[in-house]
Amino acid sequence: MKKLLIYSLCIIALSACHTKSTQPKVDSTAVYKVPDEAAIKKAVDNAYHSICFNTGELPRYAEIKEAFIPQAQLINFRTADSAQVTNINQFIYLYRTFIETGHIHYFYEKELFGKTEQFGNIASRTSTYATYLNHPDSLAERGVNSFQLIKTKAGWKVSSIIWDVEKPGLKIPGYYLGK
Repeated sequence: MKKLLIYSLCIIALSACHTKSTQPKVDSTAVYKVPDEAAIKKAVDNAYHSICFNTGELPRYAEIKEAFIPQAQLINFRTADSAQVTNINQFIYLYRTFIETGHIHYFYEKELFGKTEQFGNIASRTSTYATYLNHPDSLAERGVNSFQLIKTKAGWKVSSIIWDVEKPGLKIPGYYLGK
């Protein structure tokens, strides 16, 4: 009788553990579509466009600030192991200084390939870029930007950019070029 009671209790306990899942099944083969892809790409394009200028012109400093939130950070790895971290005002100051001292008289940067991820009001865009510095026909550098964006009442704004440049020993893989 004792064995029957133990056996019955085990069956009851096991059946209590087996509940029907109320979680929706996730189709891992489904293609994810970024809800605000066009608006996020436009925000990144605006950031690129704002820093570009032709010889005899100046960058649109107000547009640079408009593309970013006031607390934005820009982090780059120009040297092997150390990051240069600036806020948006410091970046504009340094950029303006390079232009006013004659180090830069033409600047054009464009996206070569990008990929966006979004969840609600946050997004990131990995953006491979090409930079033309002082000579419109001569590529100065390529690199990869990681843009972090947030959705504000005024639309998508860049909250940070982290980037590294292509250099000896660090070539951009085909994955970041859409190959």
